[in-house]
Amino acid sequence: MESNSPASIRPKTLREVRHYGKGSYRVTASSLKSGRRPLPLATFLSTLWPMRAPNFKHLQKLSLTVSPDAAGARLDKFLAQSYPDYSRTLLATLIKDGCVAIAGVKPAKVKPSLKLEGGEQVNIELPAIEEIDLEPENIPIEIIYEDDSLVVVNKQAALSCHPPRAGKGGTLANALLFHFVSLSGKGSARPGIVHRLDADTTGVIVCAKDDSAHFKLSRQFEQRSVRKEYLALVRGEISEAKGLIDKPIERDPNHREMMRIGAGAGRNAVTEYEVIERFVGYTFVRCLPRTGRTHQIRVHLACIGHPVISDRLYSKRLFLTLAELEVRPHEPGEPPLIARQALHAAKLSFNHPQTDQPMTFEAPLPEDFRRALEAIRRTRSGPRAVAGEFPQANEAFSTGEAVELEEDE
Repeated sequence: MESNSPASIRPKTLREVRHYGKGSYRVTASSLKSGRRPLPLATFLSTLWPMRAPNFKHLQKLSLTVSPDAAGARLDKFLAQSYPDYSRTLLATLIKDGCVAIAGVKPAKVKPSLKLEGGEQVNIELPAIEEIDLEPENIPIEIIYEDDSLVVVNKQAALSCHPPRAGKGGTLANALLFHFVSLSGKGSARPGIVHRLDADTTGVIVCAKDDSAHFKLSRQFEQRSVRKEYLALVRGEISEAKGLIDKPIERDPNHREMMRIGAGAGRNAVTEYEVIERFVGYTFVRCLPRTGRTHQIRVHLACIGHPVISDRLYSKRLFLTLAELEVRPHEPGEPPLIARQALHAAKLSFNHPQTDQPMTFEAPLPEDFRRALEAIRRTRSGPRAVAGEFPQANEAFSTGEAVELEEDE
């Protein structure tokens, strides 16, 4: 039986790319007469132009001297010209993360916008560049909304948004390439991806179909005009009805996968939270991040002593089980109520990139989150609701509906 792999049917000319109905393209070749199915255009194109992306597990330390001709240039622009294989955005991120040092300049002053004088000694840690053959994959995704400019997805758990630092495939980016012909950032490692959710965080995420929509949506995130609401189950009873966590976040130098509260050098990070229900030993909380740092909600909740349930990185406890709730020995083979962090992106509000009309999208609680919440309600003496607040929370969230909860004036 003949293979239907991309390499085996690669057309010799673009004339062999044919249109198959509205918005659908397929690649054909004379050899397809043997019965092999045509491939989607995106699959064909990915075989011709493999992508290159940084691998952060392989860092290389480099140094260079700023030439007199570069005097007056911004640091990020100078580095982008010196290292053309790296995007200016990536280099700016490396600068903010402390991967760039300049002799005689205090670390706090080393910023992407720093104007160079010429003659400075710049030391930088750069990730190795490797080819990423990002191929379309038939991964089912739940579409909440779609038009010519964007698509809104209810992302499932165990799905990274784009290729991780180690390994390839199995991501939302791969799924988008399979399901959509038009996406922003074609030829990059993150086609369509405007913002991110952690792999095991579920809920609403918006993706762009063209570069114009991507740019305008990204600007809204940068300007913090996007409203994001998350629901979380945490350990311990949060005493305040509402609160605000304003603590900088930086990457943990001892654990590359983790973030931590910064020791004066981290990036500004602010999270508001509101208690929905209290239980004996647990709290159901809504979080409204004002900034969008990596692992922000998980790090912030952990730093106030209330880590997200089943968070493998920031909680010292194992996955939540019914045995724990019932205070009994764990039975062999007893499955966890939820085997990933109990964090869900319930609502996302932004302006449409073309019409500027306000849009709000919601995603109901996934089954594992709902199962854990119901088990806590059943075993921990019922909810200890905040007095007078969120009167309809019990009914709404027991059914998995994501609703706007009215606050007391």
